[in-house]
Amino acid sequence: MPKYETSVQLWFYSEGATPSEVAKKLMALGFKPIKGAYDFVYMHSGADMSKADLGTAILEISDALHKTLTGFKVLYTLETHITEAEADFLPLDAIDAELKQTRKQLEEVGE
Repeated sequence: MPKYETSVQLWFYSEGATPSEVAKKLMALGFKPIKGAYDFVYMHSGADMSKADLGTAILEISDALHKTLTGFKVLYTLETHITEAEADFLPLDAIDAELKQTRKQLEEVGE
């Protein structure tokens, strides 16, 4: 059976919560930061998840996300789909390493 994931795309408002505050809250819910069209992904557990179980899981994580972001003045979209490949995602450690390399390159240009 396929595995499922729920992807989140965020839109921030300058008068709302900072991106780091939002990231901490999402990671506490089990979302992982990723690089790409979406900002975070939640991997649904259970390879033998039925459609009814998946529907319940989607509603539960959506409700938890909504409750967590209430008052943060953040807009978001959710999309749940079959997990295609882990390679499509860049985990936070890889993003940090890429950011470090970019900062180094910027420093070299500024010299």
